[in-house]
Amino acid sequence: MRASCVTTPDARLGIPEWVDNWTLGPGLRLELMEAATGRVFLSQEPATAAEVASFETPERFRHALVGEAVADMAFFARSPGADDDGPVEMIELGGRRFAFVARSVEIATLASGAVEMTIDKHHAVLHRAGRTLDLLDFGDGTVATPAWGSTDPSVELTAQMLDDGWKLRRIRLADDVLTTIPSPARVIVLDHAFGFHGPVDEAIVSRVSEEASTS
Repeated sequence: MRASCVTTPDARLGIPEWVDNWTLGPGLRLELMEAATGRVFLSQEPATAAEVASFETPERFRHALVGEAVADMAFFARSPGADDDGPVEMIELGGRRFAFVARSVEIATLASGAVEMTIDKHHAVLHRAGRTLDLLDFGDGTVATPAWGSTDPSVELTAQMLDDGWKLRRIRLADDVLTTIPSPARVIVLDHAFGFHGPVDEAIVSRVSEEASTS
């Protein structure tokens, strides 16, 4: 089930007045990485497929991600390196405004082909009651929640994408779930298409959800 069309910040997640810190509602987002520094900049405004296709990546940058929003809303409490929470650093690239929300620390390719990244970010997400979500279960009492989905609807998550000891769990939420992703975050990319971030205690989501069919 896709994210809802909620476009109003929820004060349970973060400061509503820090407008650039919010990712609201569904849609594609452009994410660029500054090659020399690993700094990641996110366009908080959704983009159409045509806008993504026509976007010219500025020098010094490369595409880090074009992904479909999964959370109903997300909030970045600060830019990496900031001493305190506050409005994120902003920059204009290719005619769009981007927020400095993350910094890549480490990246590795695992035996399964999954990519594991350590990311410096201060990120909280909200998934609304009634949603059905796929969790990446690490098998140690922690899970990663979905960060972005494939832009190709014909591609599906499968167990063959997983490292040993991992499994996919599909859950249905009986209540809203607000999740604070630890910093640094553990970000997993499956099949170059599906992103998960965590780890968080599986009880955070299990206590307000039930297992759903994966068929």
